[in-house]
Amino acid sequence: MATNTPSTTASDKLNYKRTFLIGFGFMGCMLMWSVYNSYVPVIFRAKLTELTGGNLPAFLSVALLVNAIMTIDNVFGVIFQPFFGKKSDHTHSKLGKRMPYIIICLPLCALFFSFIPVAATVKAAGLSIALMMSVIIFFNFTMSVWRSPVVSLMPDFTPSHLQSDANAVINIMGGIGQMIGFVVGTIATAVVGLLGFSALHDALKAKTNTLGQILALDEAGKPVINYLVDKSTIDATRLENFIESGRDTLTIDGKVVAEKVADLSKGSPQYVNYTPIFVISAIIAVLCLVVLVAFYKKNKQYDLSAKVELESAEEKPKKIKIHDLPITKEEKRSLLVMLASLFLINNATEAIVPNFTNFALDTLDVKPIYSTLMMAIFAVSLAAFGIPAGAMGRKLGRKKTIIIGLSVIVVMFAIYLAVSQFVNNKTFTWIVLWIALVVGGAAVGCININTLPLVLAIGGREYVGTFTGYYYTATFSAAITGPILCGLVVGLFNDDYNFMFLFCAIMFALGLTVITQVRHGESNELSDKELEQIRMENED
Repeated sequence: MATNTPSTTASDKLNYKRTFLIGFGFMGCMLMWSVYNSYVPVIFRAKLTELTGGNLPAFLSVALLVNAIMTIDNVFGVIFQPFFGKKSDHTHSKLGKRMPYIIICLPLCALFFSFIPVAATVKAAGLSIALMMSVIIFFNFTMSVWRSPVVSLMPDFTPSHLQSDANAVINIMGGIGQMIGFVVGTIATAVVGLLGFSALHDALKAKTNTLGQILALDEAGKPVINYLVDKSTIDATRLENFIESGRDTLTIDGKVVAEKVADLSKGSPQYVNYTPIFVISAIIAVLCLVVLVAFYKKNKQYDLSAKVELESAEEKPKKIKIHDLPITKEEKRSLLVMLASLFLINNATEAIVPNFTNFALDTLDVKPIYSTLMMAIFAVSLAAFGIPAGAMGRKLGRKKTIIIGLSVIVVMFAIYLAVSQFVNNKTFTWIVLWIALVVGGAAVGCININTLPLVLAIGGREYVGTFTGYYYTATFSAAITGPILCGLVVGLFNDDYNFMFLFCAIMFALGLTVITQVRHGESNELSDKELEQIRMENED
């Protein structure tokens, strides 16, 4: 028998190889979401504009309809993910608690995902929209079935005191999935070209407007513009930004002065067929599943939930409400306070992404291709600080690390807002913004890496799926309200997108205030079950 103490054994250190392999499931998930969020709004905007002719009342615009459709995944996440998270806690099979949901529903999810652009190829706009909505509903439902279980795999294989480090690895894998999603369009273009599908290849390479319509190009390769006013009256910089941007029309002082000309085929709009992009993404996601299944079959003996599973095998699954959980009153209070803090924090983070391109274009005169690069810098900073943030959570404590991250990002956003409003120096404003993006990415890393492990530690290993569901209920609810509330704040300040940072700073500050009242969720010491698991591994 080994004589090493738990604190010095290899089992007391994170197995990074095993954790990276677990992360393939989350990688496939984030890959599909990246493609979905990039292309589905474009497809729907095109179809809805064709169907309505853009003739809708101001309170019911095409943009509003598209945004409403894009919240379906968050609504489904709030309703179904907690249910299936709890369900997986009480599932018993040879493949453990989580894998049956993943093995069955991930391929179905990928199949429905692939059919979204296929439904868009139907020429009748009304029928096409109906088919797309049907496929998207099935896609979002099947995604909701397996997302909580796939996230729960990490804590199933990781002792509580190492979960902040492990969550950093999982987030890196999710980031890799997102990056693949950003470049999969290029991959798809190359693949269809090699396979000889020349029409698809040419369409994917063609320049389009935000409606996904193929643009007519002049001899220089730039979109043909229809000017509704004297071209010489338009500011040259604004005109150049419009030509290079993805916008369809140039509006000045509420008046349309120019619009890009789309290539028409027999009088009907000619759209890009994005099917290759979705199909290749779905194939990569299924390959991620193959890796995950192979990993589980080889490593299922390390599943820390197996003992809990055997002990509760004869228990009947039942719906568990928070007030029925077998935890103390103080722990329940900490859980509710933490979920409230998560809701406030994610109202801020979820508001940044959909508004940043408009902020950069309207406030900084930055073309969308460059503003997405700016967000990529933010994402890289977040991913790069993932493992240090996990280490901070383990050494300083999860709550303290989250508080540090929230404090830093509130200060950075407040500084940028003050500079943008009171310092008339564009170069200095740019410098402060870049610092805010880099430092803010690291700060959000401190927050994101440690919030899920903190929530899970309150519930214990028996309720990993249940508490994962609670976690996503809070974050998905914020994903519905955050962009809407941020839009209201920006509107109050005459559409000045600088005030997006005011909204985010306020929400982060409120989240910081609330989280100070959390009293549980740390795991600096090993539980009895985890000590026993380590001893068993040492004996082996």
